Amino acid sequence: YSPCGSSPVARAYFSSFSGIANLSASSVQHTCIPRHQVSADLTARECPLGVSGSNVSHAQLDVLGNMTCMLDSSYILNSDVYVLEKLKLCQDLSSDQSSAVETILLTRNTTYGTPGTWTLSTLENLGVLPLSTYSFPTHLLPGLLSTLRAGYRDQTCSSRTPQVNSAEVPLRCENPDGRDMGVSIPTLISLVLPVQLQTVHSVYIWFHSLPACTMGNITQVQVNDNSFPFGYDATQFSACLSVQTLKENLAAITDKIMGSDFQRVVLDKLNQAYPSVISDEVVQVLGPASRAATIEDINKWNITKIDTLSSLMRSYDGSWSSDLQVKAIVSKYLSVSGNSLGSSELNSIGGTNLCLLDISVISTIKSTSLQSARALSVSNCSQEQKQALFNIAQSAFSDKALTKNARATGTVSTNSYQLMISYLGGADRSYVQTLSASNISMDLSTFISLNPSVVNNLTVSEVKGLLGSNLASLKTYENNTVVRNWISLQLQSDLDGLGIGLTGGRAAATAAPSSSSAATAATAASTAATTKPSGQCGREPGTLIRSMKEGSRFGRS
Repeated sequence: YSPCGSSPVARAYFSSFSGIANLSASSVQHTCIPRHQVSADLTARECPLGVSGSNVSHAQLDVLGNMTCMLDSSYILNSDVYVLEKLKLCQDLSSDQSSAVETILLTRNTTYGTPGTWTLSTLENLGVLPLSTYSFPTHLLPGLLSTLRAGYRDQTCSSRTPQVNSAEVPLRCENPDGRDMGVSIPTLISLVLPVQLQTVHSVYIWFHSLPACTMGNITQVQVNDNSFPFGYDATQFSACLSVQTLKENLAAITDKIMGSDFQRVVLDKLNQAYPSVISDEVVQVLGPASRAATIEDINKWNITKIDTLSSLMRSYDGSWSSDLQVKAIVSKYLSVSGNSLGSSELNSIGGTNLCLLDISVISTIKSTSLQSARALSVSNCSQEQKQALFNIAQSAFSDKALTKNARATGTVSTNSYQLMISYLGGADRSYVQTLSASNISMDLSTFISLNPSVVNNLTVSEVKGLLGSNLASLKTYENNTVVRNWISLQLQSDLDGLGIGLTGGRAAATAAPSSSSAATAATAASTAATTKPSGQCGREPGTLIRSMKEGSRFGRS
């Protein structure tokens, strides 16, 4: 059955449910009409009450009445804020409905105002509308504690311990002087505490366990004192610092506190002050306190401006304890349309933090951005990251890019080399060989920062050409791991040719003589040892005389 077709029928249909008392989320499942049918009826084209999308107006909510209790979270979130007043009449709300209600209370312009402006009367007016402990305005805790203690004393005088949601719990309690406290104990319990703490005794114990401020409330005067926060431990710092004071003096407080426990207090109270989103302007003054942030904290930060990114990457505020923090911050910044890793961003992030980013993010850097940025120290990067940065740098600082000359020279100019130095840790062998022929005289600190696998494949002559006038310094670095490994792969005879006294190279391989050669050599040696000495030129003594005579005869003729 569909109620739509005529306006009177439709209104009568919805109004029939509006008169049902104690209609709740849980009771919906026991009605003959399922919740999805209610949503379908609301948006039906032929229905005079037809709702556009999931946005239910003030007037439509009045027609729905208690049927509002059957709306799902999407309708609650998109409807007029008047929906809160209708939901207050529901006996109970589902978890999704409760979450939607809390989102409206914390983010939209309701008659209750922002949590920071609430009073105990506001809590009473909220009725059964849910609010988690995380979002509860802590500036109300002192007054609420006093209220609950008074109510607790009244309850403990009873012969039986009342239970929450029981009809036995009185809606009002009186102070010892007989004045009405004006606050519903069950309402306060349902607002403030998670389910597992919802008994009157537990409420008292929970609030009673909160540390009291014994050092004196922190005000702007204390904050501006040069000794602040001397005398406060983290517990007292938390107990004595109000959210309002923190908001008004955030920069001064974050500049003075030290230690992750104090920083954590600041972040927790900021989450109370800004339960949904913390603006760029607030994030920019977090200072060292930002280093204590969890990923959940960072996800609430607005990081849309370069000034925000720069403030979070300041080195003098301390190092980040996890690469996940840096990744989350940069990811938040890059998720904003138009933001990229330009030269300003690279200058802000710096080489150390850049090395904490994924290779997929580093690869998005444009050569023009690197060309305009300051030199980055990337020694902490992985080899894969260094190689990615080298490829970008080569496009940015090659002689072709610098001079706009398309003609390749086969060498690297001194200017190009100087700009490339920071990124040579990712250079391949081909580029290093080109440097060897470019007369650049690489210093040893740069040499040992090269990829070790590239160095190991360089010849002695290539290293000699690479180091140039700095060759003699190689002796000083011979115990460096990179240099020592390279030396061990070279022939000692080649190393000796450098003339700088390097030792530890390989000996030249000598071929073993064959068995036939050895036998021939042995026979010759034996013959030489047994032959008698002969005359001059190896001839017999008479032979020389006969030759002389024959020569004389030939000469005379």
